[in-house]
Amino acid sequence: MKTLFKSLFVATAVAFAATSCTQEGQQNAEAAADNTEAAAENAAAATDNALENTGQAIENTAEQAADNTEAAADKAAAETKAAADQAEAKVDAAAGDAKAEINAATRNN
Repeated sequence: MKTLFKSLFVATAVAFAATSCTQEGQQNAEAAADNTEAAAENAAAATDNALENTGQAIENTAEQAADNTEAAADKAAAETKAAADQAEAKVDAAAGDAKAEINAATRNN
């Protein structure tokens, strides 16, 4: 991409130089070529920076998504464990009640 911009701007500068017949025109064409080359380098640098920034933004978004997914999985696991613990406590309580009723019934008979 950088080379393409440079090539286009250098070709433009060469065309200006070729059409210039006077010394002043030649100097202006050379100055225009220098300015064009500098502009091409600046455009290429801006493109490189934009691509780098976009890549960094994508990476940051992916990391945040991974962190959010992990946090959601941890929360779901904790909620599942809490529900299982509550169910176990209820089953233990029901079993204790049933055992007590069985013992009371067998004593009364």
